[in-house]
Amino acid sequence: MTQSNIEQTSALWHGSELQEWAKSVLTLPTPSLSRSAVPLVKSLSEIPGGPYIPKIAGPNAAYGHQGLKARLAQLYDASPEEILVAQGASQANYLIAGALLENGGTAIVETPTYEPVMRGIEMLADRMIRLPRRKENGYQPDPAELKSLITDDTKLIWLTNLQNPTQIELENERLQALVEICDRVGAMLVVDEVYLNSTRPDYRSHGFTYGAISVDSFCKTWGLDQLRVGWAVAPADVVERAYKFNNLMGVVQPYVTEDLADQILRNESAVAWFKLRLQTACGQLSMLTSFLKSVPELEMLPPSGGINVCLKLPQGMDDLKFVEALVSEKKVGAFPCSLFELPGYIRVSVGGDPVEVRQHLIRLGEMVREFR
Repeated sequence: MTQSNIEQTSALWHGSELQEWAKSVLTLPTPSLSRSAVPLVKSLSEIPGGPYIPKIAGPNAAYGHQGLKARLAQLYDASPEEILVAQGASQANYLIAGALLENGGTAIVETPTYEPVMRGIEMLADRMIRLPRRKENGYQPDPAELKSLITDDTKLIWLTNLQNPTQIELENERLQALVEICDRVGAMLVVDEVYLNSTRPDYRSHGFTYGAISVDSFCKTWGLDQLRVGWAVAPADVVERAYKFNNLMGVVQPYVTEDLADQILRNESAVAWFKLRLQTACGQLSMLTSFLKSVPELEMLPPSGGINVCLKLPQGMDDLKFVEALVSEKKVGAFPCSLFELPGYIRVSVGGDPVEVRQHLIRLGEMVREFR
C-alpha cells in the first residue's frame, strides 16, 4: 500500500462537488443529455394496472414496510430480514456504511467513483483507501490489488456495478474473487447496482447472490425518482444495525412512498411496462453510435449497456469548461467526468425523448467543433 492510496482529512465532512455543481449549473428546462436515468414517471396514472392509491399512514414504523420488504426479498431470493428500505440508494449506502463502520475501521472505495456516496462513507470511516479501476484493466477492479490494500481493520469495500461513470459491468468471476478476499478479514463488499438492471433484469444474478451486499433503487432504471425508495440486501444482522443507525436520522421512512412501491411491484402489468420502458431507453444507444460517425473528435468508452456513455474529448480540452459552455451556449446538459475522477471525458445519457436526444446530440457535435 502506498501513501497515495490513503486519503486522510481533518474536516468532519465534505460537501458533494458533483451535486452542488449539478444543482447550480444544470438548470435547463429539460433534462437533455444529463438525465442519467430512464424517463421520469410524472403521474401514477401513467402506470398500467392501477389505480395506485397513496396511503399517508400505515404500519411501517417498526423498521420498514413489511409487504415491500417481502416482495423485494422474493426478487433477490432473500428473506425479509435481509432487506433494508431507505430513501433512495444514496441513503441505503450511507446506512449500510454506518452499520459496517459502527466501531470504526477502514473503508476502501473505488476510483473513479460516484462522489456523493464516497463523501458519506469518508465521514464514517477512520480512514479511506482508494481501489483503482484502471483503463488498462478495462475498468475492472483487480483482486490482487484489493488483496494488497485490505487489512484486518478493513470493514467495508464499496464498488458500483454498472460502474459509475464508465458503465462497465463487473465480471462474475472477479466479483466472486473480491468477496472471498473480503471474507478472509471479515469485511463486507457493498455493490451499488442502481444501473445493473439494465443488463441483468434477474435480481438473483446481482451481488447478493455472490455474497456481497446489493444496493439499488427505483430511480435509474425505473424512472420513479420522486418516490425516493431505495434498498439494500444484506445479512440480517447488518440490516438490523442499519435500521438502528437510521433511528438517529430518518427514524421512520415515509409510508406513502413505500406502500406505493409495494403496490407497483406486485402488479405484473406494471412491472412489464417498466421493463419495456427500460428496454426502449437502452435501445437508444444506437442513436449515439450513429452520431459519433459524424463527430470523429469524440471517442466513446464502450459501455456494457444502459443509457449512459463516457465520451473522450479532444486532447487538452477541459471537460468542466466544455460542459459549462455546452449548457450556456447550446442549452444542452451533460456531466463533466472530472467530477467522477475521470478528467477529459463527459458523460452523456440517451434514454430520454428520442427527438430531443437527436437534436441535442447535434448541438453537442457543434460545440465540440466550436469550443476553444
